[in-house]
Order: sequence, then structure tokens, then C-alpha cells
Amino acid sequence: MAFKRYSLIGAVILMCLPLFLTGCATIQGLPLFEKKIPQGTRVEDLDLGGLSYQEGEEKLEVWRKEQLSRSILLEYDQKEIAVSFEELGADLNTAALLAEIKKGAGGGTAAIVHLDKTTVSQVLREKLAPLEQLPVDAVYRIENNSCVVTAAVWGKIPDIGYLVDQIDEKAVSRIPEKIEGIFQETPPTVTTEALNALAFDSVIGEYRTYFNAAEENRSSNLAEAARAMDRKLLQPGELFSFNGTVGPRTPETGYKDAYIIINNEFVLGTGGGICQASSTLYNAVLLADLKIEERSPHAVAVAYVPVGQDATVSYSFIDFKFRNDTKGLVYIRTYVQGGSLLVQIYGKENGKTVQVESVIESVIAFDTEEREDPDLLPGVVVQEQAGTNGYQASAYKTVRDRQGVETRTTLSRDTYAPANRILRVGVKAETEAEAATETEAEVEAEAEAEEPERELEAWDER
Repeated sequence: MAFKRYSLIGAVILMCLPLFLTGCATIQGLPLFEKKIPQGTRVEDLDLGGLSYQEGEEKLEVWRKEQLSRSILLEYDQKEIAVSFEELGADLNTAALLAEIKKGAGGGTAAIVHLDKTTVSQVLREKLAPLEQLPVDAVYRIENNSCVVTAAVWGKIPDIGYLVDQIDEKAVSRIPEKIEGIFQETPPTVTTEALNALAFDSVIGEYRTYFNAAEENRSSNLAEAARAMDRKLLQPGELFSFNGTVGPRTPETGYKDAYIIINNEFVLGTGGGICQASSTLYNAVLLADLKIEERSPHAVAVAYVPVGQDATVSYSFIDFKFRNDTKGLVYIRTYVQGGSLLVQIYGKENGKTVQVESVIESVIAFDTEEREDPDLLPGVVVQEQAGTNGYQASAYKTVRDRQGVETRTTLSRDTYAPANRILRVGVKAETEAEAATETEAEVEAEAEAEEPERELEAWDER
């Protein structure tokens, strides 16, 4: 019986012995036996073969920290910025690596870098900020009647998406030590090419009229209107309004009394001479082949432009308007020198030539009107206003393009009323006439010498 009992105990010991050899029995807390990592097991270039799993885990952790502290170089325009994986919020999932190793298959395993998208974006923008450059729009300035364009500058901003693609979800061994092309170029809103296409380069239309500089008030009004128009710049499609540009003609705005015509008669009115400025501009605009939006003729013909080529204005009542219907800038210059007004229109050279002509189709003769004047002796006659004929006239514009093709259009058909000759006839009382020391002939000759003929001009502001 004793033999059988010892045999049973021995059998139990033999059965349990493999468990002790491969299990977790310890002496003073240390394993008696531990399974080794198969030979040939690697993580990237890290050899873990033959190590215990605890040793392998410790060695893998040291290697992980080394990899995360490693820097890559970001290069742009021969400048380099170093940034570590750790700064980018990168991580290596060692738990997944250990699980793969414990499968015991051996061989190599890739260590995949995982990035925190929020962290990497913030860090890269901060690191690359010194190299970042916002785009600069092209600008122009007008200098000596030229449109000078300052070229645009393209911007450069960090290409975060590109950088992330070079690192995230890539094996450590596959990530380059230096990454180039880290910026993407950003175009300006206003390009150099766009402004060059807008910039004016030549005078496309100009016209000169003449006036009597001795008429100080009228000359002053004309010069004031010319100054208001000078250096006016029109964008493509922009509408020019003479009244909107020159403004109201009042003593407060610097305008003086000069002769205007109302109901075919000369009277003093504020702003006389303004219509010569608008008419000169009108002819310059015609020669520039710009689109006329609003134009009205005078009631009677004026002397400073051909019949049918005038443009009258009256603030808040009659305006002259044209539109910049080109694809470039239009720039206006005015010059008042001595007794002349020159208006120049600058624009983009287009190879066009323009001719404007007017044709008088009929003449309407003026009448003579006599008015009694109690301040003149009987028989004395003084001319108050010289008569001018009326007209029916048409104006035409002929445009010849770069290829030599001509286009003729009718600008207007206008009717101008005649202005009567007005004579003042003396009707002074006889008793006063007897006391007079001058003869009637002498009075008439003297009066005519002192009263020069006035040019007949506009019914509103000349």
C-alpha cells in the first residue's frame, strides 16, 4: 500500500513539473523561467530577438523616446527650421507593437507615426511664421501724366496638409530627414497683369477752345470749372457727370457774375463761361470715342465751338455725362493758359482715329428789335445786342480702327434759335434835349464806340 501511495505522488509531481518549468513560479519574486522574444524580431532597425518580453518592452520604450526626440528639417528658400516629432504631437503606438511581437512570428515590424492634427497645425504655423509672407496686391500711381504700376508680390503660407502627409501614418524609417516645398504660393488679389491692362498710356482725345482773357469774371469761372475736372480718374464702366464733378455754381463756391443769355438776351448771371468748359470737354470725349450718355445743345449758337458741337449745362437742370466704356482707366487733364482751354483725355492706345464734323443745313435770319430808351435823346440809336443767325445743323463722327475700317455715325441734329439785334432808341423829353450840349450824332457815335459787340452764347451758363 505504501508503494502505491508513493507511486501516485511521483506521478503527480511528474505531471506538474512542466507547469513549473514554463509557468510563473518565483523565488523571492523573480521568475524561475521566462519565454524569450524569437530571434530575428525587429521594430524598424531595433533588434529585440532573444530578449525577454520585459527587456524588450523596456528597450522599445527607450527607442520610442529617442525617435520622438529626433528632429526633421523643414527647408524653404535655403533656410531650415528644425522640429521634433514630439513637438508635433507625434506618438508611436508601442502597445500595438508589443502585441504584434507577442504573436511570436518574428521578423520586422514598422513603427507608424501618428500625429495630433490640432497640435501639428498649431506648431507648424508658429515654427514657420518667420518665413510666412502675405501676398501684396499690385498698385498704381499717377505720376507726370503716366500710370506707374508697382508689381504684385505672391505670398507664401505653410502647406500644413502637405507636411502632415509626409509624416502622419508613415513608418519612422520612411519619413525623410529633410522636407522641402513646405510653403504654397498664394496669388495676390490684384495682379500686376490686371493693372497693366488697366493702365493708360497715351492721349486718346484732346480739344482746345479760346476765350477773351480780358473778361476777368468769365475767365475766372471757366478756370474754376477746369480745375474741378482736372485729374479726374474714371474706372472702366464709370459714369462722369459734369454737374456732379464741378458742383453748384454760386458765389460761395467761387463763381462770379458774367454774361449769360436768357430768352436770347445777355444778362449777368453767376457762372457765366461754364458752358465753354463743358463744350470743350464734350469735343475731347468725342475724339476719345467714349460713350456719350447725356448732352444738350444751347438755345442759340455759340462762338467757341462749331455749330452742333456744343454741350450746355445748368446745375440741377441740364447735365453733360459720358461713360468710360473702355476696359482701362480714363484720366482727364485740363490746362487754362492765357486765352485758351485745353482738355486732354488719357486712355489705353487702341489704334483708332476719330474725326468730328458738323454740317449747317439751313440758316434762320435774325430780326432787328427797337426798344425805347428814356435816357437817350430823340434820334439817338444805340446797339444793345448784335444779332446772330439761327441754324439747323447736324454733327457726325467717323471712327477708323487699326485695320482701316471706318464707321460713320450721326451725333446730333440740333436747331439753334436766332438772337435778334436789339437797338435802344432815344425818347428823352424835348426840354431836356434842348439843354443837351451834344448833338444826337455825337451821342450815337460815342455810345457805339463804348459798347463792343458781345459774342452770343448759351442761354444758361454760356
